[in-house]
Amino acid sequence: MYGTVTFYPEGGNGAPAVGLIGEAGRYELQTGARSGLVPGPYLIGIAVKRITMPTDPDEMPQPTLITPKKYASVTASGLREEVKPGNNTFDFALKSNG
Repeated sequence: MYGTVTFYPEGGNGAPAVGLIGEAGRYELQTGARSGLVPGPYLIGIAVKRITMPTDPDEMPQPTLITPKKYASVTASGLREEVKPGNNTFDFALKSNG
């Protein structure tokens, strides 16, 4: 399995930040090659995928989204956070039926 968290600037100005979700559900955001992100309002997308290995060695592994599809989109997820200067912690509880 692997997952990503994406923070997209709410006004569309600036670069998005992406973090890989680790085993314990923790992530650290990167904006390009730089650690962290600029303070401000962000829309958030979260996607976790399971990798299925093919039986045929000539085929590619197939990722399958295991989080609800709406959360993969920063515009559809309904997730929003205000990033403040300094260290921030954001935890997200994803609902399977919403």
